[in-house]
Parts: sequence; C-alpha cells; structure tokens
Amino acid sequence: MQRPALLDALERALAGSTVENLEIPLYRGNGAVGQFSISLSPMRGERDEINSIVVVMTDVTDAASLQTKLMHTEKMAALGQLVSGVAHEINNPLTAIVGFTDLLLDNPAIPERAKQELQVILQEAQRTRVIVQDLLSFARQMPAQREPVQVNSLLQQTLKLRAYNFSNHGIQVRENYQEDLPLTVADPNQLRQVFLNILNNAYDAIQEAGRPGTIEIATAHRDGNIEVSFRNDGPSIAQPERIFEPFFTTKEVGKGTGLGLSICYGIVRAHDGELTAQNNLDGPGCTFTLRLPIAQAHTAGTVAREAT
Repeated sequence: MQRPALLDALERALAGSTVENLEIPLYRGNGAVGQFSISLSPMRGERDEINSIVVVMTDVTDAASLQTKLMHTEKMAALGQLVSGVAHEINNPLTAIVGFTDLLLDNPAIPERAKQELQVILQEAQRTRVIVQDLLSFARQMPAQREPVQVNSLLQQTLKLRAYNFSNHGIQVRENYQEDLPLTVADPNQLRQVFLNILNNAYDAIQEAGRPGTIEIATAHRDGNIEVSFRNDGPSIAQPERIFEPFFTTKEVGKGTGLGLSICYGIVRAHDGELTAQNNLDGPGCTFTLRLPIAQAHTAGTVAREAT
C-alpha cells in the first residue's frame, strides 16, 4: 500500500540512518486501513557492519483521528467567526438596497420598464438576505431550547414530511431503530431541521444518480451516546472532509448555497454532539453519522420539571 515509502525507509536504515515516526496508512488484519507510526533502527555487529534492522510499529489510528477532529473543530470555529463578521458587513448595505428599491417601486414617476428591472434587483437582494441570515444562523452561538427528546419518534415525524416524495421518485427508506433508546436533551425543532437537511441531501444525491435508490436510517446507543446514521447509495462525496464548510457544495450552480450542512454542524455542536460524513467502503454513496449525548436521569428530570 505504501511500498515506496517503506523501501526508502529500509534503504536509509541499511545505510546506517535511524528512521523515526514515519506515519503511513497500512491495512490491518481485518482489512480496515489504520494509521501506523514506524521507527527503524539499524543494528551493528562486532565489526561495525549492519546485520539487522529493528522495526517498531505503533498503531496511532485513534490519535490521528482525534487530531483530525480537533483540527476540523478549530477550523469550523474560525470559519464561524469569519462568516459572522462578513455577514454583518453585508447586511448593512443590503438593508439600504432593499429599502431604497422598495421606495423606487412605490414612486409613480418611475417608468414601468424600470420598475420591472427594479423588481429583479429587489428579488436578488432578498435572496441574498436569506443567505446572510443562514450565515448568521451558522455562526451565531445561540442556546437551544432544551427538553427530553426521543430521537426515534423525532425521526419518524421528520420522515413523514418526505415520505410521499421519496416513494414517488423510487427511493426506498429502511428504518432500523434500537428499541428502548435513551432520551437526549435537545431542541426538537433544531434536530428536526438537521434530520430533514440530511435526508434532503440524500434525496438529491440519489436523484443525481438517475436511478432508484435506498436511504437507510439506524439508531443505536453506544458509549454513552445516541448514534443516528443516514446511509444512501447515491454518488460518493468528492471531498467528504469539506462537506460541512460554508459555501462548499457538490450541487450544480443555483441548486444549493452550501450552507445547509454547515448550519446542521453548528446545531449539533451546540448540543455537545458530533456530526461526521464518510463515503461507504462497501458500495456507492455515503453515510452521515450524528452522535448526541444521552440524557442523564437527573438532568432529564430537571428539564422536565422546568418545562411544567
């Protein structure tokens, strides 16, 4: 898999150099790819000749994964600060454009042909305003409304909004929910928005493939978290590591602003959760995985009492 790098390291070791912390991906025994740190040390005999090489391999997959997640989190936080400032700067002149265009449209002295062109300006300015509001929603750290939420029920409610459209376009939805799934403390409306956005993206991906497809939704309780996975068999994502960046979109021009998943990412982070995406290894398509902390018994009870 990394034959040139390993051969180079071996040649350097045979030449008498010590190779330390060479990080390369290698296949594990189960067929999965792991990240390994390799060190090679030449061993010399009585005549100072190199007669063997000691190779030490350390599995650093978990550490590498954690570092990647931390870097991504820091990057998204920096992007959030950036887009917040940019959105505010755009919003001020945009308000003036919309306001003065409205005044001109109400002015009887303006010719009808000019009013048609002003209407286009107003329409595009209002569309830009929606994008700015989406940017602010992504960047703004607003506390969510918290209450105990049953994720399985929320998923079923959200699916009802798209069930007719899915069935009419040859998309089969498979649901595999863990029974007795613990509660999480969350804002149900915001989680509904996240679920719907991921489902919409899966729908668009399958439509892009131009064939019938499948969306698989599964829930599970793992390591103190509620895990929700959305798997589809549409096209794979070209750059899954960038999918949550603002304005990054794989859709055609005019079919997406690239803000939906960024907003979802911000919502999940505000709930102390995690949202990831990766291409399927055993077939076409990709899988979005959402993790939310389970509600502790006393926390859920407190939130329930405050809500009454």
